[in-house]
Amino acid sequence: MELARPFHRRPPAVKAMAGRPIVQARSGLGVNAMLGIALWTLLWLGYNTGPGAVIQPDFPRDTTDLIQGLRAFLPILGAWIALVVIFIRVHQLPYWIAGPLGGVFMYGAIGTASSALSIQPYDEIYWGLMYLSIVLCLLAISSVENPLTDLRQVLSFTWIVGTMFTLGLLGALPYFGGAAMTEDIGPTGVRAYGATVEVLRMSSTRNTGFARYAAVSGLVGLARLTQGKRYARIAWAGVFLASVYALIISNGRTEILAFLLSAFLIFAVQKGKRVIFLIVGLCGAGLLTLTGFYGEFFLYITRTGHVDTSMTGRTVTWAQGWELFLKSPATGLGFQADRFYLAWQHMHNAFLHALVQAGILGAAPLYIALIVVWRLIIKHFVYRQPREKSLIPPEIPAVLLFITISSITESTFAYYSAAWMLSAPIFAYVAALDRHLKESSAKAAWYKRLRMHLARQSLTASGGQGEVAAPPSRVMPGVRH
Repeated sequence: MELARPFHRRPPAVKAMAGRPIVQARSGLGVNAMLGIALWTLLWLGYNTGPGAVIQPDFPRDTTDLIQGLRAFLPILGAWIALVVIFIRVHQLPYWIAGPLGGVFMYGAIGTASSALSIQPYDEIYWGLMYLSIVLCLLAISSVENPLTDLRQVLSFTWIVGTMFTLGLLGALPYFGGAAMTEDIGPTGVRAYGATVEVLRMSSTRNTGFARYAAVSGLVGLARLTQGKRYARIAWAGVFLASVYALIISNGRTEILAFLLSAFLIFAVQKGKRVIFLIVGLCGAGLLTLTGFYGEFFLYITRTGHVDTSMTGRTVTWAQGWELFLKSPATGLGFQADRFYLAWQHMHNAFLHALVQAGILGAAPLYIALIVVWRLIIKHFVYRQPREKSLIPPEIPAVLLFITISSITESTFAYYSAAWMLSAPIFAYVAALDRHLKESSAKAAWYKRLRMHLARQSLTASGGQGEVAAPPSRVMPGVRH
């Protein structure tokens, strides 16, 4: 009956849609966002520990031993809670399983299944479950009508955790002294966390791990220098400067190169300022030539002034890893197989590490998931940016680019690690963004057809000629019942 009435003026609901996005992401910290942050807290609480202490016959030796042992299973507790939530929201699950998260889940599931047949099945199954915990928590958060804002809150929480690690490790250097700050070749003459130190029976990070924390917090700080209120920008400026200093003294060469390229991406995705950034960048690059910066930078990156083709011995480990992959090319040898089959060596390459752990059947879905996420980022962050720029914070593609580049010399997203926890929510956020924008576009088209139908109906009612177009479906696109 409403559609049959003559059209005299734009209905309020239609008028309200003009000039703004059709689908609004929810704002504020809702129940689902709090659930997401709680699950992510459980994941982080299990970092830098393991099941080794629990299986010792004298466990627990003291309170510290008890805490470290129990902490190792908190991510698995998070996975159990996530499974309960997924069961409740199972009607929303198919969409997310069909996307990037499904590919990552398949990789984790195949790697965990392969772990059961390894030479250290209990340890490898544990690390497989730890990896799957991250994916299950993301599926639990995402399985709602519009999880975009909730995932953004989880990302912000993740950036804060990474920043706390950076500032905490930087502030702890005077306490550790020479045990953490070692001499090194190069302009700085030092390498932060080049030696292993221990706190509360936890091994400290390596210099490359310190560099990854610093790079991620630095990229987030750089992206937010022009966002938010003045006090927030000042705070992030301090984080950026501290992170850059930490990155320099870490002497993590791949991380520094990846950070520089990722910083350029932050400027590139800001469409309205690209020309200004390009001009400033070219002028700055030219001025640096006059100072001899590039020669000093080459010395800093190589440490000796000569390119190390072995990449500090990594190519030898890669060759061994390839031989290990050929032992089980279909399904791999399980999580942490490099440690158990190669005398505790670390693969130092995420793409090869994935093949070793889950074979072609597991690694291929992971690679495809990464490609899909990058395709969506290029689509929505670079070429077809939404009108609401708050939906595409520039630190998201920058952090993912940093993780992708550093995956050449580190394992990052291939196993349960800080780098993967810092970047995993990006996979879910980008998929949610794509869904959000598609639904906005579909609803905009629906309202446009509705206005055209009402206008033609009004023309017919007032005596005009012409055929009245069929009304659009009464079911609004994107609304699931």
